[in-house]
Amino acid sequence: MTERRGMEILDDPIHGIFIPSGIFTLGVLVIAWSAGNAWYLLGILALAMFVGARLLLAYRSRTSILPNEWTPLELEERIVLSKNAAIYRFKLRSSVETLDIPTGFHLAAKVMLDGVEEVRYYTPISNKFAEGHFDIIVKSYVDGKVSKWFAGLQPGQTVEFKGPVGRFSYVTNAYKKIGMVTGGSAITPMLSVLNKIVTTPEDTTQVCLIYANETENDILLKDELDDLASKYPNFEVHYVVRKPSASWTGEVGYVTKQHLEKYLPPCNPAHRLLICGPPKMKQMVLEYAEQLGWPKGAMKSKPEDQVFVF
Repeated sequence: MTERRGMEILDDPIHGIFIPSGIFTLGVLVIAWSAGNAWYLLGILALAMFVGARLLLAYRSRTSILPNEWTPLELEERIVLSKNAAIYRFKLRSSVETLDIPTGFHLAAKVMLDGVEEVRYYTPISNKFAEGHFDIIVKSYVDGKVSKWFAGLQPGQTVEFKGPVGRFSYVTNAYKKIGMVTGGSAITPMLSVLNKIVTTPEDTTQVCLIYANETENDILLKDELDDLASKYPNFEVHYVVRKPSASWTGEVGYVTKQHLEKYLPPCNPAHRLLICGPPKMKQMVLEYAEQLGWPKGAMKSKPEDQVFVF
């Protein structure tokens, strides 16, 4: 464990320059003291070459994901969540690097299928303190070309990423309450907002989430959401299932205006509404929200909109 920790320190470009350079310089001075000026000059030249190489390495590895450049990153692990969804963990270039992208923003992922570049957008679900990796959720669909390709992806293979991409704006405590309505794998932008809130001690925003799915088995990260709701007093979650089992005790069917009225905070300048899901669902929720007094929302929302659609 100690040896691995030492390697992680050297993965940091700063430590990777100054620690080795300091040791090397000390060695050069010792040799120069005992052997004369020729060794001293030779040592300085070698030191300059060494530091230059380390600076070049630090420059190249400064950031794994850039906004205007595709970067291939290696899949580290695939964690199955359900029969058609999994968490994909990708390695960052350094084991001490963290991926701190703006709240609610996405990463663009590019894959090549039958000679055609396909780009999809995913919101990382790992928190901003996770070192050396980030996680995304991909749900496979019958007609989903890229999601099927992901399902066959094996550790060691790479995917090209670029980002961050998005238009959402979140300011700590800008709203007292936030209502969220989402469905299926569209839970990921909401998780990004939740991560931001629960990892910011001074953020007292109250959050209520309505999460819709086809079946109970399709509810992604249900245990984690329930655990968060039990431990974090400012968060509550309500599930809506269209095809429930006989033992299901939650809400049934599609999300309705009554669900929004029952579970979400009412329209108020101190409250905000976030929506994400399939296009038909988003449009339907926008109409319900307007009927309940919320400002008229748009499918392409502006960053500061009170009713925001991802």
